[in-house]
Amino acid sequence: MRILDLPAGATPRQWGRLHGESFRNEIKEIGAIRLDLCARVGGFAGEGEVLALARAHMPTLEAFDADLHAELVGIAEGAGVDEGLIVVVNHYTDLRDLGPAFTGSRGGDVGGCTAALARTPQGAFLGQTWDMHGSATPFVIGLNVPASQGAPAALMLSITGCVGMAGLNGAGVGVTINNLRSFDAAIGVVWPALVRRLLRERSARVAFDLLMDSPIASGHHYLIADPDEGFGVETSGQLRRVVFDDPNGTFVHTNHCLDPEVEACSAVAPGSTTFERYDLMTASIRERPVEGFEDLWARFASHEGYPRSVCTHMSSPEKPHATDTCGAAVFDLAGRRIRAAAGCIVQNPSALFQLTPDGDAFEVRS
Repeated sequence: MRILDLPAGATPRQWGRLHGESFRNEIKEIGAIRLDLCARVGGFAGEGEVLALARAHMPTLEAFDADLHAELVGIAEGAGVDEGLIVVVNHYTDLRDLGPAFTGSRGGDVGGCTAALARTPQGAFLGQTWDMHGSATPFVIGLNVPASQGAPAALMLSITGCVGMAGLNGAGVGVTINNLRSFDAAIGVVWPALVRRLLRERSARVAFDLLMDSPIASGHHYLIADPDEGFGVETSGQLRRVVFDDPNGTFVHTNHCLDPEVEACSAVAPGSTTFERYDLMTASIRERPVEGFEDLWARFASHEGYPRSVCTHMSSPEKPHATDTCGAAVFDLAGRRIRAAAGCIVQNPSALFQLTPDGDAFEVRS
């Protein structure tokens, strides 16, 4: 798995420029894919309308967090692209929900993720698959963010041009996500920037409080945990509902809503595997509780029910944008270990990383 190491001591704008320069061609490629998909699935008049809407998110991001705004601007500068295209790369699912003809059932990927938090005799472990249009797989990277301005270091699961989609920080706080399709989407904070911001905190409780007060744009489920606490929050453009807050419990979430109010303003796309994946993962854990770090990784790699399995495979040469498991990560919250892979977990090698509590870098252990 490719890792981009952001240098300690650099400014967020410099981080962004390095990111953009390092993956200039790939950012243009994934940007073009997502711009086309967003225009078609959201029912926009054209790509120019998508880019204009994307740019309209930048003032909200700047007000929410000036450093993350600067980092996105830097990515655009380094890649030599419009800032709006970087918002599309990061905020694709939420922009799609804002489309004038979006119904939750139009074409494109029916992407989602399977997330789980497991409290075991070996410790607390959090992880997810990242299921998205299969054409995103070649762009998966890890983003190594150094400790800065009192915030702990973090390792992010990401794609080229994106500031991070899920991750673990040096304080043992982890965040995973599941996409939910909302009918009440609004202009709000670019959601990967929100994930990065949550991971500046040193406890799940403080990160949870921040989430509940943030200007969220559209539907997601955020699973935030540290060695002692965990919170599952479903959101739409207007709602935030807690669906899990058991400090000792094990929890699974996919891409359908558990809260009835959020469900009422959300949709599950036809063809989604969300219910199968939820049933498979919950049944697996019910029949044999998760034993530890590597066991949770193995559950995410399951091909039971293939191709509508936890490790999902729906794309083909004829349908390159259908849903695949494009990557995955599992976090050892107390031990601060991360196992991650790009692409199918079974077919691709994973890497193991170690983060020191306030360290600036991860050491690849195997």
